[in-house]
Order: sequence, then structure tokens, then C-alpha cells
Amino acid sequence: MMIDILQLSEEAQRKKHINPKVINATAGMYFDEEGRVGGMPSVFKGLKTFNEDQMLPYPASDGAEPFKSNAISWVLDLYEEKLRKSLYIAANATPGGSGAIAGVFSIYAEPGDKVFISNIRWQYDRFAQRARLSIFEHNTFINDHFDVKSFETELEKLCKVQKQVIVVINDPCHNPTGYTLSMEEWKDILVAINKFKDNNIVLMYDLAYLEYSDEKDPRAKLSYLDVLGSHVITIMTFSGSKTFGIYGLRMGAAIALSKDESKIRHFQRAFIDESRGSWSATPMVAIELLNYFSKKENQKEFLVDLEEMHKQVNARSSLFKEQAKAAGLKTHPFRSGFYTIVLADDPEAAFKKLLDQDIYTIPMAGGIRIALCSLPLHEIDGLATRIQKILG
Repeated sequence: MMIDILQLSEEAQRKKHINPKVINATAGMYFDEEGRVGGMPSVFKGLKTFNEDQMLPYPASDGAEPFKSNAISWVLDLYEEKLRKSLYIAANATPGGSGAIAGVFSIYAEPGDKVFISNIRWQYDRFAQRARLSIFEHNTFINDHFDVKSFETELEKLCKVQKQVIVVINDPCHNPTGYTLSMEEWKDILVAINKFKDNNIVLMYDLAYLEYSDEKDPRAKLSYLDVLGSHVITIMTFSGSKTFGIYGLRMGAAIALSKDESKIRHFQRAFIDESRGSWSATPMVAIELLNYFSKKENQKEFLVDLEEMHKQVNARSSLFKEQAKAAGLKTHPFRSGFYTIVLADDPEAAFKKLLDQDIYTIPMAGGIRIALCSLPLHEIDGLATRIQKILG
């Protein structure tokens, strides 16, 4: 069952205006405790400083400088210098992380190819269908941990029949489960990818929720990307829309890293062509907003807002986890982030039962997704028990 998440979310918001008791746990947007979307005063303050020339013109299709350098520095941060010593790096502006994903699927696969993705996943299938691709799955979890053995075994099967393979990793704060890979699991994934030197591997690293991880250093995993061989190009899909809570402004970037310079040159040419032939250009205001917050003097207030938002998301997830455990409501292993999955044998039936009680969720393989990021604490309090009673 493929649900249009944004359409369902819009329907839930309309219903909630009529009936405040409606629970809208659909789209991955942060709402503060008063129901305001985004929750970052510093972002609105920054937007108000822009003049017409920073908002209205067409930008360059790739975002131009300083955006490209700023996007690379924002994501890699302390590890940029280390990675630049052994890797070629480039970036291209995209309309949100979704634009980067769509670009990777379009550029790096031929119609009929298979994309390597976990069996529990966000709706990458939509992007695959658009590019006329299909999905080749590996198992996600075993005993509440990432199934590294399945990852390597299934990747080997696909690499035997397909020369170029897109490998999708969504981490940290995996959408839809909220799982975050351990450092050991991440290193095992990189070791596995390095084994397939006769293939061209495109590691699409979807780190949309990078800023919301509970890891001591969410960027530490990036520092190991230089262990990958020259048969690999890593393309990180960055969602500034999530980072800055500006979901409708569509800020994003595809950031490529490889030991093979020719792969980076191809990335630069291909993504400009993809941009011009698909979305034309990322909104100018989104490009200027990242440039604004890349200046150190503008970051202090934003980082305070981000920390407050992070605390609220953690408080919500902690409350739901605690009450779900007490109610006997089973979920996939959760670490941090915007979502959790409530397990259900028949996700479509569970979705409909909850919808009948004005609880809007998203059915996915193996369960229903709850967007904890969108619910204030008073709506989360008691929700797990209520769901358990409805689903039986």
C-alpha cells in the first residue's frame, strides 16, 4: 500500500482544524509544543534580512559558489580537511534531500536496473518507479541489530548480475524506524562494499536527519569514507529542509566523494544536466539561507534553536518508548529521530483502524509509522496505550 504522505498529512491538518482531538502523526515535520511548524526563530530572523536579489532570481543550476563549498563544509565539518587529503569532493544544489535522491537514481542506473535497499524503508520506491528501476532488498534487523550478514550476502548476489549498483544507506535516525547504526556496524558495511572491486558501487548515503542523532558525534562515521576504494563513489543526500525546519523551501544538496577523479567530474556534469532537465534550479532563498548560516556569526542563535528542537524530539520519543513498553506495544529498535514503527501483521488494516479513531499514521512494511516529531507531549501521553487497545 503506497500512501501519498504529504497528501494524507494535508488531510489530517484540515481535519485537525475542525476537530483538535485529531492525531496527525504523518509527515516528518517538526511542530513545537504550540503547534507551530519549524520551531526555529533564528531561521525566520535570517529570512527577514534578505533583499529581493537574494530571494527572487534564478540561481545557477548547481547552486554555484559559495553554496557548494558551504554545503560540503556544513556536512563534513571537522572531517573535511581529513577527507580532502585522499578524496575528490564536489556538490550540487538540489530541491531538498528528495531532489538529490531522484538525481542519483536517474543518473546512476539504467531502466530495468535494481537498487539495493533495506526491506524496511522510507518510500524510495517512488523514486525508483520514476526512474523505471526496481528494488533488491536486504534484511534490516536481526536480534534488534542491523543485519550485516544479509547486507553482504544480498549485495553479492546483485553484484554478480549487475555491474553498477546503487547502495542506499539511511542513517542516522533511520526513516521509518529511528534506528542508528553503531560505529561497528558502519565499519562492517564499508568493509562489505570494498569487497566488490569489480563493480561500480554508488553508495547513496541519505543523512537527512544528521542533526537529530543522539550520537556523541553524528559526523564521526563520515570520517571513515576514505577507506572506500576507487570503485566507489559516495553521494551524500543532504536535507537542509530538515536541518533548518524549512520543509517547503526545498533546500538540499548532493555531495560526492571518491578516490577516482573521473567519477567526480562525471558527477558534476551529470548533476548539472539533471538539474536543468528536471527541476531547473533550487530556490534562491534556500541557497542564500545556507550561505547565511554558514557564517559563524549567524550560527549561535540557530544552534540554540536546534538544541531546543532536539531536546523536544527526544522528550517525545522517550515518553512514547516508555509507555509503549508498559502497554506491550512492540516497535522496531529505536535510537533517536523523528519516527518509530509500531509493528503490525497487517499494516493496511492497522492504518484503517487507527484512521477510524482519527489517528493518522503511515502504513509501511511490517507496521505503521508514527511521526513523533509532529506531536506535542500532551498528545503523545497515552497514545501508545490507546493504539494498543485499538489494534488489540
